[in-house]
Amino acid sequence: MKKLVLTAALLLGATAAASAADFPATPMPTKAPMPVPILFSWTGCYVGLEGGGNWGKSEHIAKSGPFLQTITGQYDLSGGIAGGTVGCNVQLSNFVIGIENDFSWTNKQGSATNLLPFDTTSTSSTREKWLDTLRGRFGYVPWDRFMIYGTAGVAFANIQAAISNPAFGSVTDSQVRPGWVAGIGGEWAAWSGPFGDLTFKLEYLHVGFTSHNFFDPAVTVATGATVVTRQVNVSDDMVRVGMNLKFNWAGVVNY
Repeated sequence: MKKLVLTAALLLGATAAASAADFPATPMPTKAPMPVPILFSWTGCYVGLEGGGNWGKSEHIAKSGPFLQTITGQYDLSGGIAGGTVGCNVQLSNFVIGIENDFSWTNKQGSATNLLPFDTTSTSSTREKWLDTLRGRFGYVPWDRFMIYGTAGVAFANIQAAISNPAFGSVTDSQVRPGWVAGIGGEWAAWSGPFGDLTFKLEYLHVGFTSHNFFDPAVTVATGATVVTRQVNVSDDMVRVGMNLKFNWAGVVNY
C-alpha cells in the first residue's frame, strides 16, 4: 500500500512540473518611455513694433569743377526712431534664415556753421525724416527660445538739406537716397500661445547712404547770394528694441 501511495505522489509531481513548463514566463515590469519635449520653432511670419535712438554723421561738400571742398566739415546728427516691422523666418536645425522689412519715422538732425572760404554767417543742416530697410537675417539658435543673428541689406531714407542765413531765411532740398545697411541682434521668445509667439529683440544697425548732389543747379536767393551745389554725406547708427508677434499658421508649436 505504501508503495502505491508513493508512486502516485511521484506521478502527480511530474505532471504538475510538466504543466508549469507550458505557461510563459511572467514578464518583468518596465517603465513607460518619457515623452519627447516639443522645442520652440522660429519658422513663421511675424509683424512687430520697434523704436530706439538714431545718431550719425553728415557733411556738406561743395563741387567746384573736378575738385571737392568741405563746406561744414563733419558734424553730428541725433534723434529718435520708431516704426513697424514685417518678416518671415525658416529654421533649419540650429540655423535660421529670414527676410525683414521695416519702415520708421525719425527726427535725426544736426547742423554746422559754414567754414571759410564760404559764408560763415550761414548754417548748413541735415535732417532725416524716415528710414526704410529691407534686410536678410541669418541666425543661430544656441537655445530653442533665444536667437542671435546678423543682418544686411538695402536702405532708403528721405534726407533734407537746408541752408539758413539771417539775411534771406532758409532754402531746403529733399531727396530719397538709397544706401546699404548691416548689423547684429538678439531675439528671445518670451511667450507662446495657440495663435502665435511673442518675441522681444535688441539690435544695432549701421546705414551708409550714397552721395548725391543737392541744390543742383545752384540756387540764387533774394539777396543775390548763391547756395552752391553740394554733396551731402549721411551715415546712420541706431540701437533699437522691438516686439514681434509670430503667427503659428502650422498649428501650436509650444506652450
